[in-house]
Amino acid sequence: MILDSGKTRDLSGINQKIMKDSAIIQSTLSELLSKGRGLRVLEVGFGYGRAMLELAWQFRREDVSFCGINKKKQKPMGNIGDLIGIAREYNIIPEENLGEFNLPEVFFYDASSLHFDDQSIDFIYSAVTIRFIDRKAEFLEEVCRVLKPGGVALLQIGEANWDYPYSRTCDHAMLTPYFNRFVLKYQDELIPLPIYLKHFEGEAFRFQFLPQRRCTLKVNKLKPFRLDLQLKPDPELSVPMENFSYRHFWEKKDGRRGGFRCVYDLHPEIYHALFKAGRLSHDQLQTDIVIPEIA
Repeated sequence: MILDSGKTRDLSGINQKIMKDSAIIQSTLSELLSKGRGLRVLEVGFGYGRAMLELAWQFRREDVSFCGINKKKQKPMGNIGDLIGIAREYNIIPEENLGEFNLPEVFFYDASSLHFDDQSIDFIYSAVTIRFIDRKAEFLEEVCRVLKPGGVALLQIGEANWDYPYSRTCDHAMLTPYFNRFVLKYQDELIPLPIYLKHFEGEAFRFQFLPQRRCTLKVNKLKPFRLDLQLKPDPELSVPMENFSYRHFWEKKDGRRGGFRCVYDLHPEIYHALFKAGRLSHDQLQTDIVIPEIA
């Protein structure tokens, strides 16, 4: 069987993408299980299902059910039965156990609108996939909707050099030389995503960007609530990243980047509320951006 290596990442590889040198998926799941309740786990962008199968096998003796979402059916992954072939290909589950093993559920559609009920999922994780979603704010709202109180989401949104400062846009189309695929702006000012999300914390949510070069967001849901980010999509500036060149960072490549850049405009009331709360100050506004080289 010839498989796309980008869609056959093992559990270790998915962990590495979310948090370098960690087993953050297993440790988060174990922590949730320690609370003494059955869990439902969702992987967004499961590829061919290798990591999801490994995780389900590792936690087979626990009260956990697993499911995954892919946008499209692509051979060899088009239905739940195809997971058996992947399990055999990578020796994930012993042959004698395949017949009795509860395979994860699989669904195929755009994850920016989830079919799950409110407060129905305990743990959501995603690596690599979110960079390609063309409605990232809507996807985040959906994740927060379906998470149960006490639930956690680990969402890798992008790679290094994503955290642009509060600054002026550098030109009309490119906006910023940073590699961010989730860009917020108000007129000609760029609003950092971490600062914006802090505005929506409270009794219901905690938002934390993990301390690393990659852009990985951890969401903790504390109580039932629907997140409404009050962002307006900019269809003109929301475009594939391959439209832009970053040659000043890449000597051995042409500098093109993958994924889709979503751009959203802030509501004026939220923009002014950020200043009133002390999260932004016009004294902090940068007009001459210097970004760090990629190591």
